[in-house]
Amino acid sequence: MSNHIEYVFYVFGWLLITGVVYIYGHWMAKRHWKRTPWRAAPKLTAGFAMVSLLLLGVGEGYIHYMEQHEHREYEENAKQVAAMVAGDLAAMGHERLDEHADRLPAYDEIIAALERWQSRGRVLSMYTMKKNKNGQLYFVVAPPTDYNRNGRIDGEKEQAVPPGTIYRHDVPEIDKAFRGHFAMQPRPTTDEWGRSISAFMPVRRADGTVDAVVGIDYDATIYEHRLQKERQKAIGMMMAVYFITAAIYLLALHQQMERKAFAAYKKRLAANEHRLRRLAEMTMEGIIVYANGRIIEVNEAACRLLGYAESELIHLPIDELIVHGSIKFSQPHEERERLEMDLRRKDGTVFPAEIVRRRYDYEGENVTVAAVRDLTEQKQKEQRIRYIANHDELTGLPNKEAMYKTVERCLAEAKRNGQEAAIIFFEVSGIKTINDFYGYAVGDEVLLYLARVWKEKAGMIIGRWSGNEFLAVVPDSTLEKAEEMAKQLVEEADEPITVNGIELYITVNAGISIYPKDGEEAKTLIRKADIARYEVRKKAVSDFVFFTEPMANRLHENMAMERDLRRALERDEFELYYQPQIRLHDRSVIGMEALIRWRHPEKGMIPPSLFIPLAEQTGMIIPINEWVMRTACRQTKQLLSQFPHLSVSVNLSPYEFESRRFVDKLARLLDEIGLPPHHLDLEITERMTMDTERALDILPKLKALGVTISMDDFGTGYSSLSYLTDLPIDRLKIDRSFVQHIQGKKDVILPAIIRLGHNIGVKVLAEGVETETEAAYLQGKRCDEAQGYYFSPPLPYEELVRFLTEQHARRQAQELT
Repeated sequence: MSNHIEYVFYVFGWLLITGVVYIYGHWMAKRHWKRTPWRAAPKLTAGFAMVSLLLLGVGEGYIHYMEQHEHREYEENAKQVAAMVAGDLAAMGHERLDEHADRLPAYDEIIAALERWQSRGRVLSMYTMKKNKNGQLYFVVAPPTDYNRNGRIDGEKEQAVPPGTIYRHDVPEIDKAFRGHFAMQPRPTTDEWGRSISAFMPVRRADGTVDAVVGIDYDATIYEHRLQKERQKAIGMMMAVYFITAAIYLLALHQQMERKAFAAYKKRLAANEHRLRRLAEMTMEGIIVYANGRIIEVNEAACRLLGYAESELIHLPIDELIVHGSIKFSQPHEERERLEMDLRRKDGTVFPAEIVRRRYDYEGENVTVAAVRDLTEQKQKEQRIRYIANHDELTGLPNKEAMYKTVERCLAEAKRNGQEAAIIFFEVSGIKTINDFYGYAVGDEVLLYLARVWKEKAGMIIGRWSGNEFLAVVPDSTLEKAEEMAKQLVEEADEPITVNGIELYITVNAGISIYPKDGEEAKTLIRKADIARYEVRKKAVSDFVFFTEPMANRLHENMAMERDLRRALERDEFELYYQPQIRLHDRSVIGMEALIRWRHPEKGMIPPSLFIPLAEQTGMIIPINEWVMRTACRQTKQLLSQFPHLSVSVNLSPYEFESRRFVDKLARLLDEIGLPPHHLDLEITERMTMDTERALDILPKLKALGVTISMDDFGTGYSSLSYLTDLPIDRLKIDRSFVQHIQGKKDVILPAIIRLGHNIGVKVLAEGVETETEAAYLQGKRCDEAQGYYFSPPLPYEELVRFLTEQHARRQAQELT
């Protein structure tokens, strides 16, 4: 098959139509039937594929046939022309011409004849050739040729070819012509004369033998144009046939899918209808169909819901089921309507229901379909949720949100009527202790008892504000009435509460604010009552106080101190003072106690008694104690080069003692600073050892680090002497209150404590020694060590260094004398 662009277009067009048909068929199948064309019509699709391949092959064959047919027609025309030219040449005596033909008179006549034939449009050139004695082809007559069709002979190749010029091309058709047959090239060729297609005809002598061959070169452009037209006609015809075939396939596919889709639709419709009927019977919602005010159809759920039999509901007026005046529209009237109403059952009971109804055209009749749902359980749940949202789960009292709204309503009413009102904010102390000792269930019973008692109080509304905090509002209250209410609350709390045969005691601390004296907004009055409650909680017994402005000022001062305390570490406002510890028998310095001081930039030096409790309340005690521990260890390490026997005592807070990570943190700190552990003494209090199991767990771990442990303020706490021998302590520190009364009743206690310490194998240190009499007395009672203002007050680090240096120099002087 010839290599022409038309064949490429034909194959591309076939592929394009095939692709378009496939995509459209696939889209149509997915749209109508949700499946592929192969699933929709497998035979039809397979037939189309086979016909498409067949048309592709037939089309190529048909195109080739039309091309060959046109070639044969062209060849036949060329043969007729060549025969006439050959006949004229024979008649004009062409056989007399040879390599020197231009010398004979017939040459010019024959050239003129060939030029006349060349003037016809399709012919590029004409020439005659013979063979010489060597069998070589040579030109005999080859007139000039106007190749570029400009009307004149110009250029070297357009000149006449001299007779005898050897033809050096091997053209099989020329040999065929010399054998006496017409021959034409099967396809155009390109040579130095241009692009052409040549035909060759033998020129015979009078006896019929071949004398020469006449060659005719035709314009290949005209030849190829004629073949191209035939190919395009054939391609157009085949594409039209294929397009019609594709259209027929798509039409047939569409019809097939429509039939199958319709059949599937009918099947689904029947299944849906069956399923809807089953759902209507099995659904928990009642379905009622009515028209013109009367019921025409119901499902089983509607019968159960309303307590009627189906036969009783059919034709029953719909209004007989509705409680008059109970309809509440949840949505505006639309095509689909939703509303709530009360319905009446057959036995007369009424229940809330939700109705969703819509109008339909059913078999030519306008009907309404209503779905009915019983809202009884939902309404109960909503009521329960509203109750939970406004009441405390344990006590049943109004919760914080409800009490805040109650206070606002009470104040608004008092404002309208020109009355006073009281807010009582109180807390129950002792619940945490009860929970710790007896469990949360017992603590809850105490709160329930109090809630029952307080709920019965006439003239006030009480609610639970938080865990152990309550709030009461007394409408239309005078100062005396508010005081009376607070007294009742406090007095009832002072009575023992018996739970599971156990008598339990609590205290109640109450703060009171008065409207409008203390404020006019609920938030302000509650806050001021809370401030007053905070003031009275410092007492150990139940009591109440009214709010005064100095209370707020004190609270603001505490808040300001708390704010400054949080910034003190960042601003490096803390300092360490050290009070020397003296060995009594030789009065030498053996250690020192690290004591923190706060140098406030505005308030000056603040003693620990003012800020340590606040630090413990806010949790700042942990980072503060970490700073104390690090600073004391670092400065002690600096002193060891001069005073190698010196140790430092640091007070350990309960928060650090209870921390599981404290031992690891302390080990890392000692390693980081490089302080030998035996130069660090940790002071604990008796209160920290009340949880004996916890103390027996943590103290051995601390001892394993190599540090020493002292029990501070011994004799003022609640230590169990039975566990004292089990605790790995190294020293008892006697509280200064025993030292100050060495001539009083406590004189018998101090020697007992010293003997107790020695008997259990620990040293004893007395605190608060202020006179030589006290120092001598302690030394006489064999007390090991002492500290106090008699020896030295707490000193800053620089003054401590001077004190130690002076003491060291004095001892050296004494030794020399």
